[in-house]
Parts: sequence; C-alpha cells; structure tokens
Amino acid sequence: MTLLYDRRVTITVDTIQIVDLDCEFKVDKTLKPAPNNCDVTIYNLTEDHRAQLEQVTPKGKEPTHGIPCEIVAGYADGTSQIWLGDLRTAHSAYEDHEWVTKLSAGDGEKGAAHARLHISYGAKTQIDVALRAMARAMGVGEGNLSKVVARLKMAGAAVFPTGVTISGPVYRQMQTWAQSADLQLSIQDSALQFIDIGKALQGEALVLTHDTGLREASVDNEGVLTAKIDMIPGVRMGGVVIVDSKTVKGQYQIQNGTCEGITDDPNAWGWTIQGKRY
Repeated sequence: MTLLYDRRVTITVDTIQIVDLDCEFKVDKTLKPAPNNCDVTIYNLTEDHRAQLEQVTPKGKEPTHGIPCEIVAGYADGTSQIWLGDLRTAHSAYEDHEWVTKLSAGDGEKGAAHARLHISYGAKTQIDVALRAMARAMGVGEGNLSKVVARLKMAGAAVFPTGVTISGPVYRQMQTWAQSADLQLSIQDSALQFIDIGKALQGEALVLTHDTGLREASVDNEGVLTAKIDMIPGVRMGGVVIVDSKTVKGQYQIQNGTCEGITDDPNAWGWTIQGKRY
C-alpha cells in the first residue's frame, strides 16, 4: 500500500456527512443470519451535527424503515464501503474537555426484526416473484438474488410448484426457504447474500501478499486462518482469499471479519479476518 498512513474516512448518517474529524469505528461481520454490528465514536462534532444526529428519523412510517448509516474508509489512493446498515442509537456527551458522539448500527436489522407479510401465490409462481416481495418488505437490497434465481432456473427449480403462502416474519421464512434450497443466507451491507452451502461467494478471489495489504497470517491446529490486512477493497464475507506469505500459503473462505479504525493511531486501521480452507 503506497500511502499506508494517508488514511481517509467518511461517515454518513441519513444526509449528514462527517469528514476530517477524529473518530473510531469497529465493524463486525459474519456469515450468520443475525445482523452484523457496527459501533462508531466521533470526537468534537459541531453542535448542529450533534443535534441533527439525535433528531434524525426514518423516512417512512413502517418499522422496517431504518436510518442508513454508512462508513467509507481506506487511503488517499483508494477507499471502499466498509459498512452500510441501520442506525440504532446516537448519543453525545461532554467528556474530558471534548464532545464525544457514539453511534451504533445493525445490518438490515430493522427489516430482519420487523418485516411481516400475509400473501399467497398460486401454483407455478416463479420463486423470484415471492423473494423480491420479501426483500421489499424487509427494506433491503436484493443482493445476488438474480444470480441465485438464474442458477435455479437452469436446474429447473425456479418455481413453487404448488404455490406458496407467506405469513408472518419474513426473514425467518426466507431463511427456511434458503435452507431447503441448500443455500446460506445472510444480510451484508443492507442487501441479501445467498451462498451455496459448502461453497464460496461467486466472484474474483482476493489475493493477499505483503505487497497487496497482508500484514500477518497464521493457521491454527484446526486449520482456521487468521489474517490481518490493510483496509483494502474486496473483503467480502463468504468470499475467497488466496494467501501467499512466508508462513501461510493457500486458498481460504472468509467466515468472519472485524474492521477497526482509529484516526489517531497509525496501527489501528485494517481488517482481521478468519476463514477455513477452501
């Protein structure tokens, strides 16, 4: 990374954009169905911004309509979206001669917790019709849904042969359908993500060397990779990394990751990922 210490971060809550302030953030992501988590601390926001953050409200009246919270971070020669989710809380306090504002957020949390549907579809309804209605009800993006549906169509399994009734919690029923189709479902950056069970997320593998952002890597006795890397684009839960270091060589699927950033600490700016051999 040529500009390792020339770091950049933009935090956006609804329409409020925060740049050039000291801050700390921690993003935890996994492939589990439960929403991912994010915590942010911002120092010395203006009085107007503090008031705006504590008064911001969702655009819609439905309980699934959250307040978007986004973190874009990296370096002067490249940034990427680290987080996109629903704001949970925003609170400011005066501590040790400075204003400290703390935010917390969950990924697709509002929709996962509150989305409900009561609708029936007839025989031979295309699966994507129902799934897209469920995504809309949750207020999340479709993610890679179209790719999954295309694969199911090729396998002749893209319809509900006897119809389907969706009644009650949407995310729970979507999880049940995914399991029946041998798919693993999670919400990543406010969008659905489907992965074939036992396989990796489709897309180009991220090559990790000491020249491309790898800081250190190790594999434990159970074959689990732990790698610390710079805050580079392309870190995706379920995606594949190809590790090429003095101590570890091989291909792994990312199972979970933590992205941490502290603007006044040059060593606290990057990802810690864990994965299994793939």
